[in-house]
Amino acid sequence: MKIFKKLYSIPIVQLFFKIYVLSVLLGFSFRLFLLVLNKKELTSEINFHEIPGFFLHGARYDVLITGFIVIIPFLLLIYDQFKPSERVRRIAFIWILTGMLLMVFTWAADVPYYNKFNQHLTVKIFDWLKTPGIVIRMIFQEPKYHFMIIPGFILLYVFYFFLRKIFQNAYRSPAALSSRFKIFVFVFLFALIFIGLRGSLGGHPLRVEDAFIFHNNLLNKLSPNPLFVFEKSVETALHDDLDAYHYMDDKEAFSIVRQYMNLQQPVNSNPVSRYYRFHDSIEQFHPKNVIIILMESMATWKMKTFGNTENRTPFLDSLYHQGIAFANMYSAGIHTHVGVYATHVSYPVIFDHHPMRGIFYKKYYALPQILLEKGYHTLFFVPHGKTFDNLGAFLDLNGFEKIYYDKDYPSDSLRSVWGVDDHFLLHYAIRQIDSLTARSNKPFMATVLTVSDHRPFYIPDFIPGENEEVRATRFADYALKTFFESAKQKPWFKNTLFVFAADHGETHHMIYPTPLTYNHMAAIFYGQGIKPQIINRPVSQLDIFPTIMHLLHLDFLNMTFGLDALTEYRPYVFFNHDNLYGVLDNEFLLVANRQKILGLYRYQNKDKTNYAGRFPEISRNMHRFLQAHIQTAAYILKNNLQELKTATDNR
Repeated sequence: MKIFKKLYSIPIVQLFFKIYVLSVLLGFSFRLFLLVLNKKELTSEINFHEIPGFFLHGARYDVLITGFIVIIPFLLLIYDQFKPSERVRRIAFIWILTGMLLMVFTWAADVPYYNKFNQHLTVKIFDWLKTPGIVIRMIFQEPKYHFMIIPGFILLYVFYFFLRKIFQNAYRSPAALSSRFKIFVFVFLFALIFIGLRGSLGGHPLRVEDAFIFHNNLLNKLSPNPLFVFEKSVETALHDDLDAYHYMDDKEAFSIVRQYMNLQQPVNSNPVSRYYRFHDSIEQFHPKNVIIILMESMATWKMKTFGNTENRTPFLDSLYHQGIAFANMYSAGIHTHVGVYATHVSYPVIFDHHPMRGIFYKKYYALPQILLEKGYHTLFFVPHGKTFDNLGAFLDLNGFEKIYYDKDYPSDSLRSVWGVDDHFLLHYAIRQIDSLTARSNKPFMATVLTVSDHRPFYIPDFIPGENEEVRATRFADYALKTFFESAKQKPWFKNTLFVFAADHGETHHMIYPTPLTYNHMAAIFYGQGIKPQIINRPVSQLDIFPTIMHLLHLDFLNMTFGLDALTEYRPYVFFNHDNLYGVLDNEFLLVANRQKILGLYRYQNKDKTNYAGRFPEISRNMHRFLQAHIQTAAYILKNNLQELKTATDNR
């Protein structure tokens, strides 16, 4: 004990001790804040004795990150102890201050990000930063984000104030130490910093997945330091390419995928290629138009049909029983660009890769390209700028003749950072379709990307309600209703297939590491002559394209992972949550990350018990299914087989 008291009396030891304490207190404060903001997830089922362990486990991540921040200043200050230098101390102070301020900033930015996406900051934030103007305007137009700006700056100043005091006190009365004792002190400190950098005394260094040790998934997700999570996601992205997803022999992966999709031998070198034939001759075909409404954040839990009591979606609820409704369709991911990608080209997103940039920025032989080749006009209506998410470039490459965006709309119609509201955009689309059909007798496909249910909201005063989120969804539903009523008056209405599908869902209750509500999406197909039915089996957003082709009775070469949801069946559906995946069937939900299975749950009755150990074969089969699909998709994209087609596919 005496040796520790003597050590603590040394100013440089006090300096590093106080820096670590400051870091841990920072992490404690933000974790507590996030727990309070998400207290609805702390149900009566939680083991409250785990709360102290949660904070202690989180402190391990804070200590690790602090070690990376102080290791260089530590070496500088060792030099200073033997050869005092005010300049060296100043460099060490600025270095530590910069690192600590980065950690404060990351925690502050992580709060709204976590509340939106149910996960810490990852490399996906760079997708937003590619359009900084939109990000800045979104922050300033959305009051909900303001609560972190002022406290964040105050906290930054407080951190600067205390760190300066710590350095001043450390050098106010320097201790007279022998060279031998100095060496002992530095070796001791270095050993502690090194242990902190590993996060453990033995085994492997601390990893993100080591956080999943608690019964409550909120505790599991909040325990890692967000700067640690962010750094690991960047590290993975820098070393990540399509060769990284190799879990088994390629032929084995292809075989598993084809088995689960009930496919025979492929018709070309694309391992999932096959023909769909719906009629005997082209003369029997009378082409229908297609209108796809990609509804922002339209999760099933917002609908009365699925138990909501707030009367948010009266139009969608009324339409639910008039067409083909998919009660259990799951989006491919949790971002709008993933929804656009999966709906139109029927490929899964691979972890947190952006599906319209980089290695995914390719031409796909899928819905828009096929319809374009079969004589359709193809239109896409974007509410905001087309450069956001590289949307315009990707759509132009993939078969859309005309893309409407903010430059096409009157300036006074641009209501927010997201451009025009749903009501304006949907009625603008009708006017453009009217103009097109007046001068051409060719069929058309038009996709309208809505945005009114995304913060920052624009909500007209006549929309009732006190809750902003409820009013935003009501406005989105109102816009759909007035669009549908107007479309009914048009000559092209009776010959049009309408697809109302969400881009993704929205977080409601986080029971599992990947919240099902963020992927459980509304999906309704409506058209004259379509017999109403409700399909309850799990299906994927990837299945929208082949299902449209079935309802159009169009023969086509399918080069994608989508199935015809009306006639085909896969035992499992998988979906992405950036660095996590979910795989589900009628009973179980499997959650996995890049490295391992995180849990197996009976999701139908919201059972939080992890059955992965009890049912290892089920877990293994579902995980193998997921890995085979990821590897096969990566193989196809790496070899540019997604746009391959035979000479006989155009009929």
